[in-house]
Amino acid sequence: MTSYELAHPLYLDVQMMVSFLAYLEGGVYLSSEETLQREKLRAGKANSNDNYVKLPSLGALLGTEAALTSENSHPLGENSETKVARHHTAASLFNALYGYLHQDDAILTLEDQGQLATVKSGAFVRLSGRYTGNPLEEMLAIFTQALSYMGEISRDIEEKRSQKSANRKSGNPQNRELADQQGAHPYAEIGEQFSEFEKSIEMRFLKRMKEELESSPIHDVVLETASGVKAVLTVSSEYYDAAVAERLSSGDFVVLGKVTRVLLEGESINLSRRTVVGKMGDASDSVTDTIANIPGFTLQSSEPVVKYPAVQILPMAIFI
Repeated sequence: MTSYELAHPLYLDVQMMVSFLAYLEGGVYLSSEETLQREKLRAGKANSNDNYVKLPSLGALLGTEAALTSENSHPLGENSETKVARHHTAASLFNALYGYLHQDDAILTLEDQGQLATVKSGAFVRLSGRYTGNPLEEMLAIFTQALSYMGEISRDIEEKRSQKSANRKSGNPQNRELADQQGAHPYAEIGEQFSEFEKSIEMRFLKRMKEELESSPIHDVVLETASGVKAVLTVSSEYYDAAVAERLSSGDFVVLGKVTRVLLEGESINLSRRTVVGKMGDASDSVTDTIANIPGFTLQSSEPVVKYPAVQILPMAIFI
C-alpha cells in the first residue's frame, strides 16, 4: 500500500457497510490465517549425545515450534513454522470500502447549493461540514438538567421553611428570635414558579416528547456545509448513542451515505417529527417557547425546522 487515506468513523452503520463491501468483494472475511515457514543454516558444534535440541521457550510464546538437528560438525538446520491470524474490525472494513469507492469514482461530492439540482434520491454522496446535532434534543436535555437543579432548590426552600417553623415553635427564646430574623429564601419566587410549572400540561408534554425521542429507532441530526447547505442525517439508534453524540458535538466531519430526499424551495423538515407533538404542525411551535421559559433558566430557543437548501441522507458513516 503506497497511497492510502485513513478514516476514523465515529458513527458507522455496520450492516449497510458490510452489505456493500460483500457485494463488491463477493463476500467478507472478518479474519484470515496464514502459515509462515522459515528455514536457515548456521554453523555449530556437533553434540554426540543429542540429535534433537529444542529452542528456548521464546518460540513457544510466539506460537512457533522449532528444533535444531546436528550430526558431527555439520551446519545446524533450523526450521520454524508460524501461524498468523489477522482480524478485521468494522473500522478497517470501512476503510477498505472507502478506498474502493474512491478508486472507482463512485462517490458524488456535494459541496454547494448549485449541485442540489443534479442530485437525485439514491445517489451515493460525500459531504463535509459542521455537526450541529438536533436543537430540539439538546434543549430537552438541558430541560432535564434544569429540572434536576430546580428540584434541589425546591428541597432547600422546603428545608429552610421547616427549620424556620420549628424555631418559632421552640421553647428556647433564642430559637424563636432566630426565626424572626430569618428572611425569605433568595430563590423562593423561582421555587414557587417552578412548583406551578411542574404541575402544568406543558411539563407533561415535554417529558413525553423526551421519552419519544429517546425511544425512537431513528434520530434526526444535522450537519451544515460551509456553503450553507444543511444535511438532515437519519441515524440509527443501534449505532448512535450519547457517547457518539458527545464526540460529534460541534466538530467538523465527513458524511458518506445515500440521499433519500432533496428539499425543493419552500419545503422543510421538522426535527420533532418523531414525536406526537411534532406531527401536530403549528401546535409544536409553543413547545420550544415553553422550554425557553423554564423558571430560573434562560435557554436559547432554536426552531427545530430545517429549510431549503437542504438534503436528507441515510448515512453509512460519519467520520474524520
